[in-house]
Amino acid sequence: MRVSLLPRIFLFVVTTGFIACSPAKKLTPSPVTVLVSDSLPALPPSEIDLPIKIAGRPLLIAADSIFPREFLSPGWPNYLQPSCDLRYKYRFVRSGFILHCTNNRVSIAMEGNYQVAGGKCLCAIGKPVSPWVMGYCGFDREPMRRVDIAFSSLINFQPDYHIRTVSAIDQVKALDPCNMSIFSVDMTQTIADSIRSSVNFFCKSFDVAAGKTDIAGYLRQTATRAWQKTPIGPYGYLIINPTAVRVGTLNYVRDTFAVSLGISCRPELSSDSRSTAPPPLPALHPGPYRNGVTLYLPATYEYSFISKLLNDSLHGKSFEYKGKTVIVKEVAVRGTERHKIELRIDFGGSYTGRIFLRGTPVLDTARQTLSVPDISYSLESHELLVKMARALLRGKIRRTVQGNSVLDLAALLKTNMPSLNTQLNRVIMPNLYTTGELKQLRLIGLLAGEKNIQAQLFMQADLAVTCTGLPR
Repeated sequence: MRVSLLPRIFLFVVTTGFIACSPAKKLTPSPVTVLVSDSLPALPPSEIDLPIKIAGRPLLIAADSIFPREFLSPGWPNYLQPSCDLRYKYRFVRSGFILHCTNNRVSIAMEGNYQVAGGKCLCAIGKPVSPWVMGYCGFDREPMRRVDIAFSSLINFQPDYHIRTVSAIDQVKALDPCNMSIFSVDMTQTIADSIRSSVNFFCKSFDVAAGKTDIAGYLRQTATRAWQKTPIGPYGYLIINPTAVRVGTLNYVRDTFAVSLGISCRPELSSDSRSTAPPPLPALHPGPYRNGVTLYLPATYEYSFISKLLNDSLHGKSFEYKGKTVIVKEVAVRGTERHKIELRIDFGGSYTGRIFLRGTPVLDTARQTLSVPDISYSLESHELLVKMARALLRGKIRRTVQGNSVLDLAALLKTNMPSLNTQLNRVIMPNLYTTGELKQLRLIGLLAGEKNIQAQLFMQADLAVTCTGLPR
C-alpha cells in the first residue's frame, strides 16, 4: 500500500531515528532550540475554473423532439376561411436542425416543405353567391414547395440558477412560389406569414418553458457528490466550501457545447470522514472564460489517522541485521508540547525493543525540504541497545543526523504525482467525468500541535469536465 504524502514525512523521522540511537536509555536532550510560530498564516481564496464540454447530439435530439415536426393550419384538414371569398389549408413539414451558438445566442436554421390548397368565390353581403373555384400546390403528384426558416434564442443564466431565453424568428423565406393559376391567386406570402405566426407562437411557448427550467436541482445533485467530503485516496477527505460561482458564455463548436464554470472556494483536506449537509449554492453570476485550478489547501490530520497509515504500511515489515531479522510491530505518533511530535516504534523478531523519537519538524518552503534539527531519542531495550547501537553510532553519522538531515519534499511530491493525477481523472456521476493533470504541488506550511498536525499545500492543475449525455 502506498503511504500518503504527509504521513510519509514521518517515515523520514523514523529513518533518522534508526541511525541516531545512542547508548543512553533516557531521553537524550537536544542542544538545539527550535522556535516555531503558534499558528499558520491565513491562505487566500482558491479558484477552480473548469472548461465544460457537453456532447451536442443528445441535446439536439432532445430539442428536436420538443420542436414540432409539422405545422398545420387551424382545423386541419378542414379549411381555414379568413374572409368570405377565400378559404385555404396548409401543412408545413420541417427538416432537421442546423445549429450554431456563439456567446449565448443559439441560432437554428431548417429547411421545410409545404403544401396548400384553397379556393375563391364571389360574395354578396358577406355571403358566398357562387361555387368555390379550387386550386392547390404540393398535392397529388405535385412536389411540395420549399421554404427556409431561421430563428434564434438568447440565453441568460439567472442568479437563482434558472434559465431565461428570448426567442424570435429571424427569417421565413419561400424558395418556391405557390401560384394557384386556376384563379390567379399567389398564396406564397400568405403561407409564409402563417408559418411565421406558428413558429413565433412556438418561440414564446419555448421561452415560458425555459423560464421554468431550474438547473439548480441538477447542480445540487452534483454538489452533493462533488462538494461534500470526498475521499482522495490515502490523502484524506476533501471538501470544496464554495463561496462564489460564475458561468461563462455558451458556444457550440464541432458538435460540442462549451461553457466555463468558475468556483471561488476555501477548500479543506482532513482526516475527518464525517459528512455534513452540502452548503447552499452561492448566487450564479456571469464571468470571463478562465482555465485552470489554483488551490491553497489547508490540511489537518489527526495523529490517530497518521498512525493508522503508518501501521498499514509498516506493520510486519522486516529488515535484516547481521543475519538476524527485526520486525516492525507497531508505530504510533502523537503531539507533545511546543509543537514537537513523538514517534514510538515497537520491534519484534530476533530482537525486541521500543524506540522513542522526538523533535520539531521544520519546513523550508523555498528549498522544499523538511528537517528535524532538535531530534532526540530514547531506547527501552537493553538487548537492542547492545546489538545495534555500537555499529550504528559513529560521530560522523550523529553529526549528520542532528545537524543537517533533511527530507527532499520536492522529490517526494514528484513521486506522488501519478497517484494525485488519478484523483483528477474520475467519474463524478453517470455521463459526467473529469480529466486533468497536476502541474505544481508545494508544501507551504507545516505546524505540529498536540492533537493534530496542520499543513498547507499549494496546487496548480489543469482540470476539465465532460458531459457525454443528458443528466440522469
